[in-house]
Amino acid sequence: MATDPAAEGVLFDPSRRADVNVVEGPETTRVILRLRLRQPEVVPRLEWRQAGWTTLPMTPAGLLGDWMVFQAVIHGADLAEPIAYRFALAGPDGERFLGARGLAPDPQEAGTFRLCPGALAPFPVLPWTQGRVFYQVFPDRFANGDPSNDPPGTTPWGGPITHGTGEQYYGGDLAGLIDRLDYLAELGVGGIYLNPIFASGSSHGYDTVDYFRIDPRLGDLDTFRALLDEAHRREIRVILDAVFNHTGTGFWAFQDVMERGAASRYKDWYFFHGFPVDVEGPNYEAWWNVASLPKLRVANPEVRAYLMGVARYWTRFGIDGWRLDVPNEIREPGFWEEFRLTVKGINPQAYVVGEIWHVEPEWLEGDRFDAVMNYPLARDALVGFYRGQGGLGATELDRALRRALLVYPEQAALMNFNVMGSHDTSRVLTALGGGNLGDRPDPVAVRRLKALSTFLFALPGVPVIYYGDERGMLGEKGENWDAQRAPLVWEEWGEAGRELFAHFQTLIRLRRQHPALWSPVVTRLAVDDEAGLYACTRSGGGEELVVVTTRTPGPVRTVLAGVSGRYRDLITGTQLQAGGHGLEVALDGPETRLLLRE
Repeated sequence: MATDPAAEGVLFDPSRRADVNVVEGPETTRVILRLRLRQPEVVPRLEWRQAGWTTLPMTPAGLLGDWMVFQAVIHGADLAEPIAYRFALAGPDGERFLGARGLAPDPQEAGTFRLCPGALAPFPVLPWTQGRVFYQVFPDRFANGDPSNDPPGTTPWGGPITHGTGEQYYGGDLAGLIDRLDYLAELGVGGIYLNPIFASGSSHGYDTVDYFRIDPRLGDLDTFRALLDEAHRREIRVILDAVFNHTGTGFWAFQDVMERGAASRYKDWYFFHGFPVDVEGPNYEAWWNVASLPKLRVANPEVRAYLMGVARYWTRFGIDGWRLDVPNEIREPGFWEEFRLTVKGINPQAYVVGEIWHVEPEWLEGDRFDAVMNYPLARDALVGFYRGQGGLGATELDRALRRALLVYPEQAALMNFNVMGSHDTSRVLTALGGGNLGDRPDPVAVRRLKALSTFLFALPGVPVIYYGDERGMLGEKGENWDAQRAPLVWEEWGEAGRELFAHFQTLIRLRRQHPALWSPVVTRLAVDDEAGLYACTRSGGGEELVVVTTRTPGPVRTVLAGVSGRYRDLITGTQLQAGGHGLEVALDGPETRLLLRE
């Protein structure tokens, strides 16, 4: 009789993309199947059938929580025909089989799973994202290229932050960004993520007034066209930030309801609890109860059609993708699926990134987003490791990395937006102990940032630099003001700024040059909690790299057993030769070394 697999320490979900995944490659298409086990003595294998039965071993891929993940890859299957498959589990008490009817001692009783043609939404990796590094720009704080559009009361550039978020303007605009495109090209970035540029009532832009108009304080449609053209001429892609969960109170539909009350044709665009509208003691639903951000009724067909029109307009205008704010707060069935189809129908290469803060695999099934903002890995785990916070040692770092690679399908892991920090977090250098706005960066924190960024740039995914991090900017996110959004003072570099700029230049160049860094393959070599050391290999595109990192200050030496051959340090050019016991690597921590096998 078949039993419940989960109760027996076996997990497999055929509806989950991370468990059943079809990956289209340039030469062949692979079917990846993952199985989770809690029984270390059990050895699994995959049995699959088209013309006849084929047996494949399943190899350990890493821990996901307290589950060991095993993986098998089917090559050469005809995806125009159904694939039948099951899992055979050999243990101390004999063999059992897992199929569609459960876990049973007999394969016929267990049945088979079936992968039918067209069962999975197409989920290609966007080739242009691989090897590319993004740069996030908060427009009001990046560069002022046109003082004529400065709002009244604009703070002089570099002046102190005195007001709450959104209430203070510095005059940064699209013209300023155009003026600095050569700077970004010199840095080497291949993409710009722009915080909202639509007409709004604040400097942060998340209180949209008109989705079809550029905010006048930032420029106009012609300015934005020039930005796109000039960025594309430098092979820099541009993605826009949009929030569809809510608008500002200045949005034309909300204003109509304020004027006409229950007689307004737009009264069902929001969640009003009575009329007249009261913005002082709001009688409507708002994002986190912030009165200035009324929540849209996205289930209303008119609202939905309007927002899809926004997606069509700007995608056709020529943008390269979207970063979507708080998408998890829009739970209307099919909304994000329709958004993806709308955008991809115009530009199949458009990059769609969701602002998801936690590990939530359901958003990356191939039917909604290409990527999420990967805070759990790039921000939480890495900052915690290199700062030594929260008991995050090498073992915890390894677990976080495994989770990032195994909880999502391969395509998503390759395209995830790996942010070290953003406008919503304290500056990464501050988080690493570097000080606050106005301080001189602590040299130890600078070393930590160099080690962290080198390791991050060596992992699958798309690295993201928040404006000014490459110049050593500091700033703590506070309750009443946001120092992490201070204007970038271009005339000031400092020793740390010059050092970090050159460092990020090198990392970006290496990221573009070495396809092993774009690969999904990460093979653990060493985990040493005492030395605060982690090592792995990265292989792909005919290359093999050894990545070794330590958070421990001062000299650290390790011997990586089983590693042979000659290696070159991609950053320093130093040559290393493996000996009989393996590859000996010396680090001056905190440090990360990238070693290419020659």
